[in-house]
Parts: sequence; structure tokens; C-alpha cells
Amino acid sequence: MPRLVSRVLKVPAAPVLRLPAVRAGFAALPVVSLGLLCPVPSLVLALRRRTRADWLAFAGFSAVLVAWVTELALTPDDTHGALFGADLLLITLSMAGASAHAWTAWPRRAARREPAWLGRGAGGAAVEQAAERAEDMGTGQVAGPLPERVEE
Repeated sequence: MPRLVSRVLKVPAAPVLRLPAVRAGFAALPVVSLGLLCPVPSLVLALRRRTRADWLAFAGFSAVLVAWVTELALTPDDTHGALFGADLLLITLSMAGASAHAWTAWPRRAARREPAWLGRGAGGAAVEQAAERAEDMGTGQVAGPLPERVEE
């Protein structure tokens, strides 16, 4: 019984990619693609976390990509001055900015989440204590069998 209770009360955290190689690969993706895939790491983070800040980061890098492609289409090959500065800024944002964001915002480890109706850590300790007591009793049950009623 305590195992069942502990399984029900433990909510598994979302799987998190913890490999440093995966993190480095997502951080290198905008640089390797010369900024053309800059929204991809922030899209992955936004889909995994589903927070407003991650969706705003994805929208920002998507806007940088659209501005960079538009600037690329409208700018002549021999650019000088302010147009060259704008091109350089957009390329830097789409490469280095997206790479830095992917490296710093990557999830570290999945935190153990308690169900919302329990509050912060309200039931986790009680379930663990009950499971330990059941293991100490050696019966695998929280309470032993009910005693038979003895009539005199």
C-alpha cells in the first residue's frame, strides 16, 4: 500500500536533456548555421518549458532572423557605413546572441515537483516516512493485519 501511495503522490518531472554535448550542440547550432537557425534553440526551450519568457525569446530571435533575411535581400553586395553596421549587428545577434541564450538558458536538472494540491512539500515527507516504516516492519504494509476479534 505505501508503494502505491508513494507512486500516486510522486509526479514525475519532465524529462530533461542533461548531456553536455546536447547543450553544446544546441548552443553551436546558430553559429554553425551562420544565424539561419537562430530561433531553433529558443523554440525547443519554449516547447519544453512553456513559459512566457521562453516564448518571448523565441519571438525575438525569429524577428532578428526575419530582419536579417530582409536586410540581406535589400542590401547591395558592396555595403559600407550604416548598412554594413546594421548587417553586422543582425548577424552578431542571430549567431552570438542566440548561442549565448541557448547556453545560459538550457535547463540544468529536473526539480522534483509535488502535486499542486499538496502545497510546497506538504505530503512528500509523510509518504517517505510511511514507506520507511513499512520497510522497517518487513511486511510491506503500513499497518499490520487487523487482529481477530476475540470474544470471551
